[in-house]
Amino acid sequence: MVPPIPAHLQAVHDLIRNYRNTTVAHSQSTLVMPLPVAILDDQGKGVDVMGVSLTHQMPLALAEGLSDLIGTVEDIVEEATQPVLDRLRTWLKGQDATAIGSWQLPVINEALDADFTSAHRRKRTPQFTMYWRTWEQERP
Repeated sequence: MVPPIPAHLQAVHDLIRNYRNTTVAHSQSTLVMPLPVAILDDQGKGVDVMGVSLTHQMPLALAEGLSDLIGTVEDIVEEATQPVLDRLRTWLKGQDATAIGSWQLPVINEALDADFTSAHRRKRTPQFTMYWRTWEQERP
C-alpha cells in the first residue's frame, strides 16, 4: 500500500508530477523555449544560424514546496517502513554465522557505456552494473 500524500501537500505533489511529465520528461512547457539565432556579419548580413534554448527550471515557490513535499514523504516512508525494519532486526538476531555465511551475495557487473540500454529491468537477485568508458572511447 502506498501511503497517502498529506492533503496540504497534494497540490504540490500534483504540480510536480505534471511538471515532470511536461517539462523534465518531454519539454512541452512554457518554461522551455527553443529559438533559432541568426549570426550576422559586420554589415548585418546573415552568415549562420544556431539553436539555443531558454529554460527556467522551476519557480522558487514551487522549489520550496517540493522541498517540503520531499521531507514530508521521507518521514511518511520512514514511518511506514519502520515495522518492517524492526521485524528484520529481530529476525537477523536469530541467525547464526553459518546461515549468514550461506546468503547469496549481490552481483556486481561491469559493462561498457555503449552496452547501456534503458530496457534492462531489475532482477530478483540483487545486481548492480557499473558502466565504463575505455580510453579509446573518450572524446578528443
